[in-house]
Amino acid sequence: MSELTADRENVLQYAAEHFGTSPEYLWARLPDAAVLRDSRSKKWYGIIMSVRRDRFIEGAEGVCDVINVKTDPLMTGSLLMQAGFYPAYHMNKTSWISILLDGSVPLSRVTSVLEMSFALVRGKAKGAKRTEPKDWLIPSNPKYITLDDLFRDSDTTLWKQVSRMIPGDTVYIYEALPVGAITYVCTVTETDIPFHFEQDGLYMDTAFRIRVLRRLPPDAMTREHLRDFGITGIRGPRGIPDDLLAALKSLAGQ
Repeated sequence: MSELTADRENVLQYAAEHFGTSPEYLWARLPDAAVLRDSRSKKWYGIIMSVRRDRFIEGAEGVCDVINVKTDPLMTGSLLMQAGFYPAYHMNKTSWISILLDGSVPLSRVTSVLEMSFALVRGKAKGAKRTEPKDWLIPSNPKYITLDDLFRDSDTTLWKQVSRMIPGDTVYIYEALPVGAITYVCTVTETDIPFHFEQDGLYMDTAFRIRVLRRLPPDAMTREHLRDFGITGIRGPRGIPDDLLAALKSLAGQ
């Protein structure tokens, strides 16, 4: 089955089916601006607007729909390296980005980021806490230690926590060059562990514990393979597009 187009209609339908959201049209002078608001936290997690294309692409003509979504500031840089992703139009460019809805970005990629945006604002609601497991892609720098060395004597370790992970989440660890591949699949067993560590420019104040589920061959999901899925940089924990997640689960035998 071919990938659905990421247009206004399909994104609004996804928000309605997955988050129970009906768009709000708040401005008479912008009748097509559709705000997506979390019913619990009352925070916006998306807004679809029609914007001149030259706001994003120099010299481009006409207008197109875009969606602004909220992001973790640690992930904004890596997201902006993907085609069709731009600094947010008319919003805080540190924690929001704009994604073109002109067919250049697959719907699965748009909805993956939309889910992260929803989770960010839902997490701010008093007493709100995610309960469904989530899959993450996180980076590792072999300059400090290789994963094979890290897991040589034990299949568990502590990892710096910078995102809202919960026990039961799955993490796929990408080792930077010279490895340049996703090499380990782990499960999160414990989170929010107070753990102070500072050495050689590394700083950790809170950690989560992971346990190895499977080691992947270093040629199974390389940096080149990730580019085929639109992943061109992994600078911090991030969600995983549906098509990439399906491939990773197949490799891991899940």
